[in-house]
Amino acid sequence: MYGPSHLKEGAYCTVIGKWETAFENGLPLTIYGDGTKRRDFTHVEDITKALILIYEKQEWGHIFELGRGINYSIQEIANLYSSKVIYEDDKPGEALTTLCTSTLAKELLGWEPVLNIKDYIKQYLKNENN
Repeated sequence: MYGPSHLKEGAYCTVIGKWETAFENGLPLTIYGDGTKRRDFTHVEDITKALILIYEKQEWGHIFELGRGINYSIQEIANLYSSKVIYEDDKPGEALTTLCTSTLAKELLGWEPVLNIKDYIKQYLKNENN
């Protein structure tokens, strides 16, 4: 998950948060492994909208996969920052790929995510360069 106020430091921050901190400090972005791992990045506003719909429609007891349904390689996302990248040893136990199937959320809630990680990063970079 990514979006406004996401964690940028500490054990629970996301890769996007870590990279924003590195970028802001003129440091290289760190990739663990070779950059081919794929992640389904979902904006917090999309997740929040789904949670509100679950409450409003009282669709309790279901297991919803709430994700964008599109995944990108870590390298592809790092390249958007046009920043230096360093590679560290792979972290054991990390999934090679995450990809959400939000079919049930679409059927029961009418929910579809609309925000895109690439647009988010472009806007972030635009704000940082002003």
